[in-house]
Amino acid sequence: MIRPVLRGATLAAALTLLAGCVSITAVPAGPYAAGSHSVTLGRTWGDASAFTGAPKAVKMLTIDGWQLNRLYVIDGLRSGDYIVRPVSKEKPTPRFRTGMTPIEQVELVAESVAAMGYQRVETDGLRPTTVGGADGLRADIAAQTPEGLNISGITQIVETRGRLYVILYLAPAEHYFDATRAEVESIMASARVTG
Repeated sequence: MIRPVLRGATLAAALTLLAGCVSITAVPAGPYAAGSHSVTLGRTWGDASAFTGAPKAVKMLTIDGWQLNRLYVIDGLRSGDYIVRPVSKEKPTPRFRTGMTPIEQVELVAESVAAMGYQRVETDGLRPTTVGGADGLRADIAAQTPEGLNISGITQIVETRGRLYVILYLAPAEHYFDATRAEVESIMASARVTG
């Protein structure tokens, strides 16, 4: 007698949870716009932005699931904006400030990666890049999950007209990062800023 009641209660609870679930939406190959920041995708990605709890300017795409690879396309942060929403006033997250030096901008991204829950975040390999005539930087990122999984990443940062445009890619160092790095760098090279 108890089993059917438990099954029914379990099913009802599962359906309630599923009703509140957010889904990943397919983003086909071709142009993808995150506000005034656009890129060209070489294949279908999934838009998992709903899972980030981040500001509207922060879009997150994935190929294999957001825990295996994340491509953030961040649209024109204004002075005072953040990449990662703070969980409380006692735990603020880094904010963009107009006029930051390029090194400070890289630190902003690294500190934001740490605010996402990654540990031992380091940047390396700074190199110049250009997006729509604006000078910027690319940098490599290394980090770890709290469980000790090594994460590799790459970021592209450009400030133009007082706004910061960021592309950030993170994936496990073993297999996933190397398997997609060339594709992500192609996406970064395709970046455009309008408006």
